[in-house]
Amino acid sequence: MKIIKTNIESNKSYDLFDIEKIAIDQVIIFDIFIKKDKNYLIIIEAGTSIKDTLYKKLQNQDSLYLKKADIDKQVLSPKTLKFYIKANKDNIQKSLELLYDANKQIFDLYDSDNKNKINISNIELVVSSIIFLVKYNNDFVKTAMPYFTNKYTISNHSLHVTIYTLKLGILLNFRESRLELLGISALLHDIGYKKINHNILDKKDKHNEEDIKEVMKHSRYSVEIAKQNNVNDTNILNGIMHHHERYDGSGYPHNLREEDMSEFASILSICDVFDALTNDRPHREEYSSFDALKLMIKDSDMINKFNQKYLNLALKSLQ
Repeated sequence: MKIIKTNIESNKSYDLFDIEKIAIDQVIIFDIFIKKDKNYLIIIEAGTSIKDTLYKKLQNQDSLYLKKADIDKQVLSPKTLKFYIKANKDNIQKSLELLYDANKQIFDLYDSDNKNKINISNIELVVSSIIFLVKYNNDFVKTAMPYFTNKYTISNHSLHVTIYTLKLGILLNFRESRLELLGISALLHDIGYKKINHNILDKKDKHNEEDIKEVMKHSRYSVEIAKQNNVNDTNILNGIMHHHERYDGSGYPHNLREEDMSEFASILSICDVFDALTNDRPHREEYSSFDALKLMIKDSDMINKFNQKYLNLALKSLQ
């Protein structure tokens, strides 16, 4: 525990803190203050792991304080995510839990909004946190995958695709600004599913031709909703629109071929299929990551559909 003394500038700068807001083994992301005499506060510094002994000491204090500027940091949100991520960057499982939680908050609000509003600033905050984690730990994706939830939701799937996508972007030496655009494209790529009948999406039987036609509309819907939320970057929109295109021209919605597909679409198409294959779906069980990549690289039905360089990079990143 690091103890620092500081002059009290004004009592108005501090607020009472409830010890019940934190838990044992939590790494706090704000300073905790204890009044001492009339002139000082003892600070328990942000970044401290609250062990059992320290927690009991805090419980024995008459009053605890934190800066009013830090009040919002008591609760995880997309806006506070970066602080929680940096405090837990060496704990893969915890970092992933934080990403799931913050991302779910964004998608839950989006799902409940009848005007299809989605907070793009919060999307950017989740993307920047993923970039930080993947750059901080070269093996983050490989190490995190065993902790990926097997429960398929648009929120979970979009998060997984974004993690895979940003790893590929980093391996391809994308500059930071391009990585951010790539991540936004990945996190938004399936938001159009909101406009598809859920009875079709949750169907356990094989989709009929009409079902398939309806599902295929989601790429266009995703672009429409992204534009509605003032997302106008061509790279982002191309990635969203064309993540179901295939190099042999068998994809949709425009039957593009290799030479016509954007870099973002080529990356997203791989990561989207890979996550779909490695998750349970109503009509089939999941593949292992190895079997999924093997299928994408060697299966006669898939061998000409994806960028082989990117597929091999994805394979190496998981070895």
